[in-house]
Amino acid sequence: MTVTQSVTDEILRHPGPNAAEAGAETAGPVVRARVSTTGALDRRASMNGVILAAGDAGALWLLLGLTLPAALGGHAGHAWQTAFICTWVVASLTFRSYPGYGMDSSERLRRSVICACAAVPSLVGAAVEYTPTTLTGAVTLLLIAPLGVPLVLLTQGGVRALLHAANRWGVDVAVIGDGEAAATVTDTLRRDWSLGYRPLDSGDANLAILAMPNIPFALRDRLLDGPLARFRRVLVMVTQPASDTRWAGSHQLGTISVLEVRRRHLEPGDLRQKRALDLVIAALLFPFFTPLLLIVALVVALDSRGPVLYGATRLGWRGRPFTCWKFRTMHGDGEQKLADLLARDPQARAHYARFHKLPSDPRVTRAGHFLRQTSLDELPQLLNVLTGEMSLVGPRPYLQREVPDMNPHTDVILSCRPGITGLWQVSGRSGTSFHERVQLDLQYVRRWSPWLDLTLLVATLEVVVRRRGAL
Repeated sequence: MTVTQSVTDEILRHPGPNAAEAGAETAGPVVRARVSTTGALDRRASMNGVILAAGDAGALWLLLGLTLPAALGGHAGHAWQTAFICTWVVASLTFRSYPGYGMDSSERLRRSVICACAAVPSLVGAAVEYTPTTLTGAVTLLLIAPLGVPLVLLTQGGVRALLHAANRWGVDVAVIGDGEAAATVTDTLRRDWSLGYRPLDSGDANLAILAMPNIPFALRDRLLDGPLARFRRVLVMVTQPASDTRWAGSHQLGTISVLEVRRRHLEPGDLRQKRALDLVIAALLFPFFTPLLLIVALVVALDSRGPVLYGATRLGWRGRPFTCWKFRTMHGDGEQKLADLLARDPQARAHYARFHKLPSDPRVTRAGHFLRQTSLDELPQLLNVLTGEMSLVGPRPYLQREVPDMNPHTDVILSCRPGITGLWQVSGRSGTSFHERVQLDLQYVRRWSPWLDLTLLVATLEVVVRRRGAL
């Protein structure tokens, strides 16, 4: 099914109480591009960013080459010159100023001033080492950072113009909507090309603009969590810049107010960062846990018949099935025992329907109860982390049969690699209903950051030690 059809179907199913106010724009939105799965768009953005960074470095090198010797009494100060430029460029990278798509002139000015302030300590170091002996030298040193701001802005404007002339500037976007709003957005972006958003009639895009300003909040959220879930960023056109939302900040595209929904877990740089954190921590933990893994394997083998490890098919990144490894905690005929219990016990059946777990599960072995309470049964999932099928922190891996109960949030949750631990595991675990588990996983995906992962890893240790919430 196309994104166009998915959006249309969602609107028809859930028109919302204010659908009449939305007018014709909610009747049949037009998607002018499809979601990209290729790296071509990332390569263009990276190329734009590298050229802009090189332009900044060259302009600053020229500025300091002309002013620093005069300020330092003839000393070149190459080390401080390099430190100044590197600090400026690194600060720009930190604030995601390259390539800077969607930023207006005031935002570019603000970030350039911040980068200039970050680079000032390099000038202080040069002054301490060489001590300007004249008033002219001291004034020149003080003016280097302020002069760098307009020079960098002019250089970036020239670089963007050259890239635009060569048809190499900007990122392709899908404008979703019809009627006057979509036409306004498209015209604005084509007129103000420096924003770097190129609306397409057809092609690939990782960014979408929802040009339906009167859409009800509830319907907007369903679209963001459903048909639009795979776009890395979605700009939502709104009538009021301060419109409430759980995960977005407002800014301007020319005269158009938009809310930006940024899915950090889909950004290539953030994905590499999360993967690196997984590999480092898993590699450090694996030797430490090896003796424990062997002991647990022996206990499982002696407690009941069957294999030591149990491989269950779960849904991974983008819904791809994978084998999730755990120490076996159930009897070989466990599923039949569960079916028999649910058939004769309505109370157990109601509990299982709500939590997808049972407090006294007939399938679980004696050793299995202890392993589940301490979460030791999940240690083999470190293998899944090393192979890239799972992450240390993320949504819990779901079963295929659970997908209907996850809707309409399936695409959002499956856009992130499942984790050994996560918000659900530290927020009640088996004491939460399946619906609450889905909401916690959804919240994790929306809030993801490396700091959240580290916080949840520490919180997991406390939960495991206290055996809170496990069955």
